[in-house]
Amino acid sequence: MSCILANGIALGCKDSLGGIKEVYIGSTNATTVFTYDADDVITGATAAPNFFTFEQRNEQGEFVQTGQHSVENGTNFWEQSVSLIFTKNDAEDRNTLMLLAQSTLMIIVLDQNGKYWVVGESNGADLTASTQSAGKAYGDLNGTTVSFMGKESGPAREMDAATFATLTVA
Repeated sequence: MSCILANGIALGCKDSLGGIKEVYIGSTNATTVFTYDADDVITGATAAPNFFTFEQRNEQGEFVQTGQHSVENGTNFWEQSVSLIFTKNDAEDRNTLMLLAQSTLMIIVLDQNGKYWVVGESNGADLTASTQSAGKAYGDLNGTTVSFMGKESGPAREMDAATFATLTVA
């Protein structure tokens, strides 16, 4: 790949929304193979893991990518972070939290603009923080907050909706 800049970024329309709708999480699978189009969008997936839906209320879940760049060392990588909130604590959620903590994961984020983003595509993602609280005041969160992090050589790739539709999602 050439390191010569070949284009810029146009000023987009003001029709974008922040936030995420849902997250789909599965255990990583070393045999998963993705195919890409000319824009590096994922257009095919072979031997992908089974994914499970983790729903989010509006303006609760967050997906952030932070580039880490060292001019001195000539290195670049991206930290991909997903934070989710689940209301009401119960035994089933507790057991799911335990499994998430023990697994290396692949996460697909569906944002409010209808785009799917793959977190942990090559290296997987891990549960890095979790908090369960009963709250104090009546209006406090009784629930769980979790954070996942993946580190990849590039920002998360978009997956087209047709490819997502071929995945096994429970």
